[in-house]
Amino acid sequence: MPPASSKDPLFGVEGLVIKRDGHILRGIDWTVGKGEHWVVLGANGSGKSTLLNALMVFIAPTEGRLFAFGKEFGEDDWNEVKAAIGYVGSEVNRMIEPGESALDVVVSGARAMINFWGDPDPKEQRAARKILKNMGCAGLESRTWRQMSQGERQKMLFGRALMGKPKALFLDEPCAGLDPIARLDYLRFMESNAANPKAPALILVTHHVEEITPSFTHALLLREGLVTASGPVGDTLTSAKLSEAFGHPVRLRRRHGSYLLEER
Repeated sequence: MPPASSKDPLFGVEGLVIKRDGHILRGIDWTVGKGEHWVVLGANGSGKSTLLNALMVFIAPTEGRLFAFGKEFGEDDWNEVKAAIGYVGSEVNRMIEPGESALDVVVSGARAMINFWGDPDPKEQRAARKILKNMGCAGLESRTWRQMSQGERQKMLFGRALMGKPKALFLDEPCAGLDPIARLDYLRFMESNAANPKAPALILVTHHVEEITPSFTHALLLREGLVTASGPVGDTLTSAKLSEAFGHPVRLRRRHGSYLLEER
């Protein structure tokens, strides 16, 4: 069972160790509660993506516990857990066929498949069109993957993840490769979804504090596979704690509701 100290735990890890030619994660303790949106922050190679991959069991844990949605890894069917997690990352982006339409990309999320095949289900198509409309992307329905900008592709992957009605949504560096304008557009899009009371728990992996929007409630800071700080953003996102996480003296500022990081 999840730790007794956690109120309404959704998922998490205890004592998680990942070893691959050395340690990648070194005894991570982390619990996400209901109603929380987390940012996982750290330098490249700190173990951010590995942590999400462990929860998806893309990487098997060397030691420690994984628990999610009332289930325990090693005791329960983890495929049910994976089906309840939406994932947006570069791995999925690279696997979409160039001729796949936006509608089919979103529909494929209902079947947990990459690229749509088989006979279209009118009910699934209606649900996908509703998601596209709610995302402000109804005009992209017939656009193919090769015709989309990188920002549009990231939105389609977000919609694809929502199609599975997830309890949690993992966003693994979704702004990577976006130009400044597309990045701002995507952050506004992400914030509008995060602010929805019915939204699943969002977990954003990034090394840019500028990508942390107001709806994110908690932060986990990693350095070389270790947790350096964890908790509500107001307590965790400080100049001192970020300097420790990045191994370099930095100053955190807030301007117009956004975070900025400067070298000291």
